[in-house]
Amino acid sequence: TVFGIYGALMSALIVPAYSLFCRDKASRVHQTRRVMYHTMRAYVGSMRVLRLIDLEVSGLNGTPAPGSLLVANHPSLIDALILLGYVKGAVVVAKRSLQVNPFTWGGIRGADYVVNADPQALIDECGARVAAGETLVLFPECTRTADDGVIRLRRGAAHIAVRSGCPVIPLTIEFSEPLLTKKSPWWLAPRVRPKVRVAAHAAIDSAQFLQGDRSVSLAARALTEHLREFFVRELA
Repeated sequence: TVFGIYGALMSALIVPAYSLFCRDKASRVHQTRRVMYHTMRAYVGSMRVLRLIDLEVSGLNGTPAPGSLLVANHPSLIDALILLGYVKGAVVVAKRSLQVNPFTWGGIRGADYVVNADPQALIDECGARVAAGETLVLFPECTRTADDGVIRLRRGAAHIAVRSGCPVIPLTIEFSEPLLTKKSPWWLAPRVRPKVRVAAHAAIDSAQFLQGDRSVSLAARALTEHLREFFVRELA
């Protein structure tokens, strides 16, 4: 209910108000992202106060270097909300369906998030964003992790990284109990309160995968496998 009310307010009042009183697009986007950061931080905080989750976040105290690509596994529906509340100025890659959802389209448009509508256009758009110094948050699985727990990464994130040469910061998200997975109903709370751990790890230099005469395609494949092995190891 809280999320729905906030989303409706963003679409109906906050974003139109910024459009009306702030003519400069860059300033308008910056202000909207700041509102998103503080609101998501408060929203996640309310989940902790209501004892819906226990949350531990490490390594996200400071702002990532400009032009960084943050990649995370995707076990739950609230992963993006948590990261938006702990990474200042974060730009997330949103599914096309969220752009037309009445509760989310306002925030996505106002904060100028990237929309995954076309794979090739997505890679080009994300490369331009990190080149402009924006901090991009992307889930390489492109959907929530399957119930079997197997990490299946697509190569889009790796292509963005090797083409732009940006640093890749892996984030691991762990839930002690399944919550808001692909098959669990959103209204069904687990019997045991989940403990959620979010950790940022050391940055990976994407340029190392282009050593020698290796093509971009092979470099992206190698980086994807490196990330998959990293997530499997850290989440074991």
